[in-house]
Amino acid sequence: MITTPQPLRQYYREQGFFAERKLHDLLYQTAVQKPGAVALVDPLNRQDLTGQDAVSLSYQELHDSIEQYSYGLMRAGLKKDDIVFVQLPNIVELVILYMACSRLGAIVSPVPMQYQKHELADILPILQPKIVVSLNTFKGKDQSSPMWHAIEHCHLQLDEKPAHFTIGNGQAEHGEPFDRLLEEPIDETLWRQYLADYPANADDIVTICWTSGTEGKPKGIPRSHNQWLTIGLATYEGNKLQDGEALLNPFPFINMASIGGLMMSWLYSAGKMVLHHPMDLAVFVQQLISEDISYTLAPPPLLNNIIKHPEMLPPNTLAKVHTIGSGSAPLDAWMVEGFKQQHNIEIVNHFGSNEGVSMVCGPDDTQHPEQRARLFPISNKLLETRLANPESCEIINEPGVSGELQIKGPAVFDGYYKAPQKTQQAFTTDGYFKTGDLFEIADADFYRFVGRCKDLIIRGGVNIAPAELDNLLGAHPAVEEAAAAGYPCDTMGERVAAFVVLKDDQELSLEALCEYLKERQIAMYKLPEKLVLLDAIPRNPLGKALRYKLSEMVS
Repeated sequence: MITTPQPLRQYYREQGFFAERKLHDLLYQTAVQKPGAVALVDPLNRQDLTGQDAVSLSYQELHDSIEQYSYGLMRAGLKKDDIVFVQLPNIVELVILYMACSRLGAIVSPVPMQYQKHELADILPILQPKIVVSLNTFKGKDQSSPMWHAIEHCHLQLDEKPAHFTIGNGQAEHGEPFDRLLEEPIDETLWRQYLADYPANADDIVTICWTSGTEGKPKGIPRSHNQWLTIGLATYEGNKLQDGEALLNPFPFINMASIGGLMMSWLYSAGKMVLHHPMDLAVFVQQLISEDISYTLAPPPLLNNIIKHPEMLPPNTLAKVHTIGSGSAPLDAWMVEGFKQQHNIEIVNHFGSNEGVSMVCGPDDTQHPEQRARLFPISNKLLETRLANPESCEIINEPGVSGELQIKGPAVFDGYYKAPQKTQQAFTTDGYFKTGDLFEIADADFYRFVGRCKDLIIRGGVNIAPAELDNLLGAHPAVEEAAAAGYPCDTMGERVAAFVVLKDDQELSLEALCEYLKERQIAMYKLPEKLVLLDAIPRNPLGKALRYKLSEMVS
């Protein structure tokens, strides 16, 4: 399946962005160069997750596993352009599936472990997968049933019932053991014939990831090998990674943050990738130390806590780490500065989306923590960017005026899967993708992130970006974490509410909070008119505050 028009593919090749390599090609090249080097390491606590022992694979072992599973999947009926629907945590089999589908010319479509029958049944009829893969159990609970029930629920909408494979010890409630794919030895003649009959192309779609779907049905986002590798090279270079580094991935392999931000960097660095799932600080710390990790990703709330509570980490936990990537929510300047001063670690600010937003602000862009936390270079070799008024669509060229970021380039997807109307709505007539992200021109070199178009609080006709308030609220000395959201008002349309998690033994009133904000000289209309104390801010798996849930609390 190729979605990028031929003239565009040719143009991106002429510009040096697109090439002929597939994802597995980079890995196989490393397997030839250093077959005995450690390539992939399971989560330290895999026994707790799936009931199985953690494994560590060398590049040769990983190569051989990919070949064996690729052949087994082919014998199970999977062929070029067929789809594998996957619901797995970060375990070695998930990475093997990505590379096996790359080898076969097939497509991986991953979804979060949190999805249940309702979400799975929304996606299955759209995908029409040939094969689905899930776990037997996850953390001791049955995990095969949600997928099975989803398949049964929408079987009349499926062209054919997909084969269901499960991973884990013992017999699952539903599905066949995934390792059954390894039972038949590779017939080299048959295998070579398949590869000759169905050659994979670097422009082929290799993944279909999904938006969160909080505004309705989820949207599928196809991406090709070339689109992923273009993103991967940018993050690899932006994070200043070197050959053979040890990378730790704590984000689920379901979207841009983890696939583009870490898996692709691993393929380029030819190093070791250590898997982690879900975020467990004790396990995370142990992996940082035992695996000599030099680069990782982490959500802003965790990084903030590390600076606020240095006692969280044993001595020398971060001794080998030189860079940490973060994003998915605005960063705090004091956190960026704290990591540099206390640990000599650079925090690199990533702003991305499944559709192809790929903006990075690192030490080469600016040494100032305030800029690193909120600004992104306007110059971007992967993206043509511009700002436009979300209502009038007029292009914005003057500093300080908020506008929607619009992008196009080799990293940008071509359109939503089987959704031409949504695709048409998402792109301008001259081919720019409308990101839904609000930025403003800070100066000649930088954009400043303002917030999400859909997250705006509109009070009396005046737009308020809650991300700005998040930073101000989070800097209060009594506050552990915070987020702002709007709530309905008959007279003003919306008003501002502050949702706060306090540090231990701290107190805070709405009056005291507003006095603190007034000292920061913010506009009066931005002051919160309700204060809600919580035990935790509801967030999605990537750490983004779920503002619609916050709004529901006070609506």
